[in-house]
Amino acid sequence: MRIAVVVSFLVILGTPARGTLNRNQVERGSDLEAELGYKLSVQDKYDEWRSNGGDAVVAVAGPAPEYVVKFHATAGGKLKELFALTLTVTRADGIVVQVPLAMRSKWNKENEVDVQFLIKKDVINEAVLTIRCGLPNVESSYAIRLRDYVPGNVSAPRKPSPATLTPGPYHVIRLATLADTGEQVATLDFKVFKSVDALKEHIAGFPGAEVYFQRWRGPGAEHGENKFIAATNELKTFCAQHQVILTLSAVEPVY
Repeated sequence: MRIAVVVSFLVILGTPARGTLNRNQVERGSDLEAELGYKLSVQDKYDEWRSNGGDAVVAVAGPAPEYVVKFHATAGGKLKELFALTLTVTRADGIVVQVPLAMRSKWNKENEVDVQFLIKKDVINEAVLTIRCGLPNVESSYAIRLRDYVPGNVSAPRKPSPATLTPGPYHVIRLATLADTGEQVATLDFKVFKSVDALKEHIAGFPGAEVYFQRWRGPGAEHGENKFIAATNELKTFCAQHQVILTLSAVEPVY
C-alpha cells in the first residue's frame, strides 16, 4: 500500500508534539540523505508539462510561477516508524503556514509515501519538508530544505548522491531552424545556442541535474543531418563527465 497525495493549496494547520523530539537537518548529497533513501524533485511546472509532451496539446511559453514538488519515501531503516510528512513555510516573523501532506498510523501502515504538490516560487526559499518518525514518546524529525533541490541552485552540493536523484527532466533541449537564415540551433533554459560547444558549456553549469534532449524523428534525423542530433554521443559522453543525466526522446519536427 502507499499514500498518494496531490496538494495544490496550503492551509494553516499544526500537528501536536510527541514527547522527546530529536531534530535533524538533512543536507543534500549527505550521508544522512542517502540513509533516509527518499526521492525528491523540484521542477518548473511548465517544464514538467513540456517534458511530458503537454506542449504538443497546449503550448506554454516562459517559466511558470510555480514549482512541481514530488516526494517519495519507503517506511524502512531510519524511516521505519514514519508517521507524518509536513510542509512548513517560515519567515522572519514566524511560521506562515504548516500543512500535513501525509499521515501514517498503527492502524494504517502503508509502506510508501508518495506526494506531489505545487508551490509558488516566491516562497520556495522558506519552505521545508519534515519527515516525522518515532514511537509515542520519542520522535525523530528530518528537515529538508526545498530550495536545495531547485535546478541550478548554487547552494546545493555539486555532486548529489545518485541514489537520491528522481527521474524527471529539469532542463529541456529543443531543436529549431532559424527562419531567416536556415541555421540549425538548439534552445535550452530559454537561451539559443548555435553550436554544440556553446550548448555543452551551458550544460556544464548544473551538475547533478537532468537534461531532456528532444530529438526529431523522421527524414533527416536518423542520418545525422542536424548537427545537434549528430553530436548525440558527444553530448552523452560530456554529460557523463559532468555528472549530468542526459535523457533522449523523439518528437515530430515542426516545419
